[in-house]
Amino acid sequence: MANSYGTGPAPFPATSPPPGNYPPPPGDRGRLWLLAGIGALVVAIVAILATVVVMRDSGSTPSPTALPASTTKPVTTAPATTTPSSTLTPRIPGYQVVVPKDLKAAWDIPKDWTIDPSTTTYGTDADHLAAAGFSEEGVDYCPNNVRTNMFLSTSDISDATAAATDVGAHAARLGWSTRTSSQAGTPQPLDAGDNTLHGTFLETTGAFTAPTGCATTFSVYTFAVSAGPTNGSLVLVIVADTGVDRSVTPDFARKLFASFRLL
Repeated sequence: MANSYGTGPAPFPATSPPPGNYPPPPGDRGRLWLLAGIGALVVAIVAILATVVVMRDSGSTPSPTALPASTTKPVTTAPATTTPSSTLTPRIPGYQVVVPKDLKAAWDIPKDWTIDPSTTTYGTDADHLAAAGFSEEGVDYCPNNVRTNMFLSTSDISDATAAATDVGAHAARLGWSTRTSSQAGTPQPLDAGDNTLHGTFLETTGAFTAPTGCATTFSVYTFAVSAGPTNGSLVLVIVADTGVDRSVTPDFARKLFASFRLL
């Protein structure tokens, strides 16, 4: 299946280097925190899915849970090495599978995207999102910019819609320091993993000041899956310059998110 995206500007203005260039924190402590955080969420989601299946089979209905309040705190930095899987078959024919090391989760990306095992955070040392399974496309498509990045992060917010909104806004602040606008769109339900994962899809759009030849608009696509009333959420993120050749569209983002699955 051909890639359904084109070429264009990057989500990082020339005054701000791509997230892959930020050095990881010293030692393995950050890596352990990330793996523990995302790993625990994966386990929690697996347990919830098993419970839902049992309750469905027994004819009972799970009671609704209250939505948590407040904003999320990004999980501490995370050096998690990632490699394409050599054994898993991509859900999207002709694509490659991203499998973060030590995490039982996977998703598909186009063959021409590059997985960067050295990048474990998105942003700066002072302000960042944890990032596992980091990939990039369109490096230097225009001066000093990367067109698209994708990674898995976490949120302390258990409501999927709130988590998708919060992480989208945070990623927009981190990715485009010269932004002139940023606005969250309408949350939409999205199923992934052959309809075993039910979450929220959200597009956050905005504009920014950029060098000649670079995009001047951006989108942050987020797909959040709740791990339960008190366990936070997993959030798959795509940050992308838009309005240029090979830029990621909402439909293409949904296609990639739909390939997300737990192993």
